[in-house]
Amino acid sequence: MGRVSQEQAAENRAKVVATAASLFRERGLEGVGIAELMAEAGLTHGGFYGQFGSKQELAGEACAHAFDSTERAWSSVAVGQAAGHDTNRLRRMAEFYFTPRPPAAGCPMATLAGDSARAPAGGPVRRAFTAGLRRMADLVARTPRQPVAGPDDAWDAHALAVMAAMVGALVLRQASDDPELGDAIERAVMRLAGEQRA
Repeated sequence: MGRVSQEQAAENRAKVVATAASLFRERGLEGVGIAELMAEAGLTHGGFYGQFGSKQELAGEACAHAFDSTERAWSSVAVGQAAGHDTNRLRRMAEFYFTPRPPAAGCPMATLAGDSARAPAGGPVRRAFTAGLRRMADLVARTPRQPVAGPDDAWDAHALAVMAAMVGALVLRQASDDPELGDAIERAVMRLAGEQRA
């Protein structure tokens, strides 16, 4: 078989990254082998190493891809919303966040946090997760009406707390087999998202 064109190679790489982003969110980084991943992408196992230096390299790109799609979805909810301390905006984002979706399309903050925590510091997964988390924090909690004086003033603390509570609630719901408890946790976060602040 002849060599694939650069364009085809780029398409194949993008297909592998997108497939990995879905599978890793569904089953974790260790729950998916390279052969299975490549077969799911419709490519041969041998093609993996022509595209990626390691599974960790792919996992970093897949993590970034997952955050890209999540950021696009969250941005569609935030577009046209008032900036700053708009608790209705936070509540709308929380409602959107808790809309059921398949694990393969789940929030990377909830589905990949454990894998990122176990990944080597400074490695591709941890770097991609940190960059994605910062982008989501920017999207949810930036306060554009005020100048940023320093790192502690860069984000709206209440909005960050709501985002962290949303992710935590989703993780706890997924890990528990008690739907009533999961519902109660979600309602508590929705109340927090709707709180008025001074």
